[in-house]
Amino acid sequence: MATPEVLILGGGVNGVATLRDLALNGVTCALIDTGDFCMGASSASSRMAHGGLRYLEGREFRLVAESARERNLLIAHAPHLVKPLEITVPLKHLVSGFGRSVGRFLGLTRQSGPLSYVALEGALRVYEALGRRTHPLPSHRAVLRRAEFPKGLGKDTRAVVSYYDGQIVQPEGLVFEMLGEALAQGRSFALNHVRWCRDGDAIAVTDPAGDLTFTLRPRVIVNATGAAIDLVNAELGAPTSYLRGVKGAHLVLDHPSLHARMKGRAFYFDDRTGRMVITLPVGENVLVGTTEVETAHPDDHCVSEGEIDYLLKAINTLFDDISVEPSHIVALTTGIRPLRRGSGGSSVTNAARDHALEENRFAGLTPPVLSLVGGKWTTFRAFGEETTDRVLALLGRVRQVSTRERAYPGAAPITPADLASQGIETDLAAQLVQRYGALAHDVAPYCRDEGAKALIDAPAFCRGEVVYAIRARGAMHLEDILLRRLRLTFGKGLSMRTLAEIAEILRAETGRDAAIIRSESASAMEDPRIIGLLPRTVEGAA
Repeated sequence: MATPEVLILGGGVNGVATLRDLALNGVTCALIDTGDFCMGASSASSRMAHGGLRYLEGREFRLVAESARERNLLIAHAPHLVKPLEITVPLKHLVSGFGRSVGRFLGLTRQSGPLSYVALEGALRVYEALGRRTHPLPSHRAVLRRAEFPKGLGKDTRAVVSYYDGQIVQPEGLVFEMLGEALAQGRSFALNHVRWCRDGDAIAVTDPAGDLTFTLRPRVIVNATGAAIDLVNAELGAPTSYLRGVKGAHLVLDHPSLHARMKGRAFYFDDRTGRMVITLPVGENVLVGTTEVETAHPDDHCVSEGEIDYLLKAINTLFDDISVEPSHIVALTTGIRPLRRGSGGSSVTNAARDHALEENRFAGLTPPVLSLVGGKWTTFRAFGEETTDRVLALLGRVRQVSTRERAYPGAAPITPADLASQGIETDLAAQLVQRYGALAHDVAPYCRDEGAKALIDAPAFCRGEVVYAIRARGAMHLEDILLRRLRLTFGKGLSMRTLAEIAEILRAETGRDAAIIRSESASAMEDPRIIGLLPRTVEGAA
C-alpha cells in the first residue's frame, strides 16, 4: 500500500470536505475514522444551511458573511439536497429588548434580551445584504396585523417576520457524495471503523473487519475529529485545549397536525425564557431543537430526560391549539458541537461558532498536525478549502481546482424517466431521484428484481438501497444503515420488522456472525436515537 501524502483523521463533514478538495487537486490522501463516516455532530445537526442570523448580535460579521455565501452556493450547486426554506419568527415584543441587543452588539454586556421586531428588522437588513452577492434568496417580510398571522400563535404575539435560509434535506447524503467524488479521483482511500495509534514517527492502522494492519508515514496529518480533537492530539504527541464540547439534541416528531400547520415553513421562536428554538419540517416529520449542554466526553450520545422535557415544553408554547406529547417522538438526534474554547464566557449559547485552523509540531513526529477547530455545517466547504490551501503550501504545491462554483455529483439533471432504461418502475424511480439526485443512476442496478422489493413497513425504501449502502457507501453495522445511510428512524418510526429485515440483509451481505448481528439489533432497540421513547421487542433479527 503506497503511503499517502496526507492522513485525515475523522470522517465528518469537515474531514470529508477536505478530502474532496485535496483529491480534486491531485493530492493522495487516506481518511480514517474509528467510527462511521458522517457520525457525531455531522449527522445530528438542525439540517439547515444558514448564515447565522443570531451571530450578528455577537459581531461575528466574517462568519455571517461566509455562512451566507456558502448557504447560497449550496442551494445553487446541490439543489437536489439543499432547498430554500422559509423561516417564520413570531415576536412578542415590538421594541422591548432592543437596548440589550444593542448593548451586546457594542460589547457592553454578554446578556441577550428578548427578540423584538425592531431588532430583528435591523438585523435582517444586514443579514440579507451580506448574502446578496451570489445566488441571493428572497427578501424578508413582516406582518403586524393579527388577522394575517399563522393560525394558533399565542395571543401575546405582536408581529410575525419571515425570512429565508436553506434546508439540507439529506446532510448525510451530501457527505457521501463528497466522499464518492474524492475516491473517484483515484489513489486516495477512506476507511471507517478502524483503529489507529502512533508508532514512533508513523501511524499504525488496524482494520478489524479485514484483519489488516498497515503503517502510514504521511507528510501532513489533518485532525478533523470534531469533539475528539484535543484527545487525538494527546495521542499524537501532546495535549491541546482547543475545544469546548456542547451537546445538542433534537426531537423527531410524527405529528401530522403540527406538520400541516407549519405549511412547509420552519418556525424560530422564543421558548418564553429568552432562548430561541427552531422547529422545521423534514419530510413528513417535524424536527425540534436544540439543547445546549456542555460535556467533556466526545462519545456522549445520551439524551437526558431534562433535554427531552425542555424541548417538549418549548414546542408546546408555539401554537395554543396543538399539543405535542412524548408519544409523538419517533426518534432523537444528538451530537457534540466542537466549539472553540475561550469565547462566550460561561454561556454556551454565546460561544463563538466560527472556525480556526491550528498547526502543531509534536516531538518525534515529523508531519505537522493541522486541527480543524470549531465551525458549523454550512461552512464545511470553506473550511475544507482553507485547510487544503494550507496543506498545499506545506507540500509545496499549487491549487489546480476550486470547489467554490463546483456542482455536487448528484446535482446533474435527471428525471425518473431516465431510469426506465435500467428497468426501474416509475414510483421507485421517483423515490430514487428524490433521495440521490443524479446518483440514482448508480443506485438503480441494485434496485432491480429482488432488490426492487419494498422494505417491510417502510415502502418508500427498497431492499436494493440497503445493499447499495453496504457495498458502495461502506455501511458495516446496523446503526450505519439506520442513522446515516437511509435514515429509517424518520417517518412513522422504525418498525421492528424493518429492523429484522435489514439485519438479515446485513448478515447475508457481510457474512458476519448472526449472534453479532443479533447483538446489534438488541442495542438498536435500546437506543432512543433509533426508536424514540417507546420500548420495543423483536424476534428473529438475523
